[in-house]
Amino acid sequence: MSKNQIKEIIMKKNLKIIALAIGMMAVGMTGCKKEAIEMATSETDLSNSEIQALVVQTENENSNQEITFDEVTSSMAAVNEGVAPDYLVSSEDLDADETSSDPNVRGRSQIRNNSFIRCIRGVKPDSAQVRQIKAALNDYNDCKSSAIKRAGVIHRQLQAKYKGLVEDQRELLRDSTITKQQYKERITRLRFAFQKELKELHLKEKLGDALKACHEKFLRKLHGILSERQWKAFIACAKK
Repeated sequence: MSKNQIKEIIMKKNLKIIALAIGMMAVGMTGCKKEAIEMATSETDLSNSEIQALVVQTENENSNQEITFDEVTSSMAAVNEGVAPDYLVSSEDLDADETSSDPNVRGRSQIRNNSFIRCIRGVKPDSAQVRQIKAALNDYNDCKSSAIKRAGVIHRQLQAKYKGLVEDQRELLRDSTITKQQYKERITRLRFAFQKELKELHLKEKLGDALKACHEKFLRKLHGILSERQWKAFIACAKK
């Protein structure tokens, strides 16, 4: 066998070895890429489920507002006019001074303490994140503004209606047509009727759908702003 033939055989073997190595590398890279895609998909699915859980949580809270009754004024009312605190937050709440004597700031403390604002503050966003979150909150406010206004109108109309119904019962009590116990029982029934009608009117006006959509949109923006560590801390805080 000539030297040239030997060289040719060696070159062919070397080429086969190189091709095999490249093939193995390609398989490895494909496997890594597939694993990275699967991890990214898994993380996306997890964040989606977390967001949906918070959206449903607030939606349920909004649909089950307790109705209070003031014996002195004969007035019935839902807290925050029947709107959950998560739907009432504003960008000013993010860095509000809790020691302020300003009545507008102090008056919103209940909203800050019972909404996701408390949890955003808890993850300590930096100045750049604060600016981004405030911009997202302004968009959130614009999105839900119409629904919040309609909810307020509905609540005030129901308040006027049920105040009249309460006054009717008080008149019956004064005339001794009904007993004190019967009066209390009727007021309890009126409270439940107020709650039921409020829920039905919100459903009819599709306020829940509008608020829910705005809330979900905001949470997705927030997820893109916070780091992975901050997001996990936020979720742990916001879940009730």
